[in-house]
Amino acid sequence: MDPATAIAIATASFSALKKGFSLSKDVYSMASDIGKFMDAIDSVKNTHKEEKKKYGSVGEEALQTFMSHKKAQEMENELRNFLIANYGLNAWQDVLRIQAQIRKQRIAMKEKRKKQIEQAVEIAFIILVGTVGLLGIYLFAMYLKG
Repeated sequence: MDPATAIAIATASFSALKKGFSLSKDVYSMASDIGKFMDAIDSVKNTHKEEKKKYGSVGEEALQTFMSHKKAQEMENELRNFLIANYGLNAWQDVLRIQAQIRKQRIAMKEKRKKQIEQAVEIAFIILVGTVGLLGIYLFAMYLKG
């Protein structure tokens, strides 16, 4: 995802959060919006790591990435300040810790799924080789018999 798209998603999510904050909505009822916002912020932070075709100048890309990162930082700081003001000094650290834990769980699930697929392919290959081998033995036996 390019920085402009990622920051647009983050901005839209943050606008929904700010509206909820101004209406004194409970943070628990805004969990989905907070999640979307944090995913978009992660996307903004990781856009420069992605390898993709670029259209435009290096300077344009650098400036766009820089500005997206700065805007993301400002929004993230505002969310952090809101959470600290309403839930105490450890609130933001708790959110980051939970986010890291979820990220680790997702990575572990991806690796587990990948291993399961590899095992299934290996089993299918063994069955295929076994079937072809048995068919070969059967055909060879039929040849010798006839």
